[in-house]
Amino acid sequence: MRRLSLAIGLTLLTAFVAAERPQSPDRPTFEVASIKPNRSGESRNGADAAPSGRVTVTNMTLYNLVRNAFELQPHELVSGERMPPWVESERWDIVAQGPPLKDPSSQQLLRQMLRNLLVDRFKLNSRGETREVPVYALVHARSDRQLGPQIRPSTLDCAAQIAAARAPGTARGSIQQCGRRVGPGYMATFGMSLKDFGAALSTSAGRFVIDATGLTDRFDLELKWNPEPGTTDAGAPADGASLFTALQEQLGLRLEARRAPVNVFVLETAERPEE
Repeated sequence: MRRLSLAIGLTLLTAFVAAERPQSPDRPTFEVASIKPNRSGESRNGADAAPSGRVTVTNMTLYNLVRNAFELQPHELVSGERMPPWVESERWDIVAQGPPLKDPSSQQLLRQMLRNLLVDRFKLNSRGETREVPVYALVHARSDRQLGPQIRPSTLDCAAQIAAARAPGTARGSIQQCGRRVGPGYMATFGMSLKDFGAALSTSAGRFVIDATGLTDRFDLELKWNPEPGTTDAGAPADGASLFTALQEQLGLRLEARRAPVNVFVLETAERPEE
């Protein structure tokens, strides 16, 4: 099975919905979808999309369903004044049937269907907004602006690498491509700008990371750190420096606390599905 990565949720709920809906090319929906409360009290949860297109979500809060459906990190998602508390505490099970997974675009189609399901069944009302919030600015750690030993300008031609990887007969994984590798307490980038690196680092930092170095080159880098307890990087080795220290020692960069206007996703209102 291919996994739809859904985040973690909390407890409780009341209602069941099952319905059949016709497909619309302009607004794709699941052929059949059911939603019911999960009162198991368990902390484990998960979500899977089978090759047949059958999506199964177990023990998820609406808050985390929104995070997955709209591909958001916690610092990108905020609750409006009218958002009911149960959105972050009550849990749901969902079973829905979509089209078979034929290629990577099918995953995005299922994600769009999930978005429409949340709007239709939970009466989800949301909007984008620019807010001034606490952020981290990625800046030089040294006054002479010298970078650390684990970062260097990249020599990769990203456009050429992508074209070569798509060429007929190219073995999967045989060509080094631009992008990143991420794991608990670990990140490596190849041909990536520091703006994109900061955006990728936001998940581990717990807030938006904005590049303020003034560097426009693309870099190859490798960063290893010891995650703080309770962060999304839990499970990394316990030895090593903190993220803040590792940035300075390995990359010659540091995170400076600031406030800045950023785009956030606001949850306005939602309703429990009725039977």
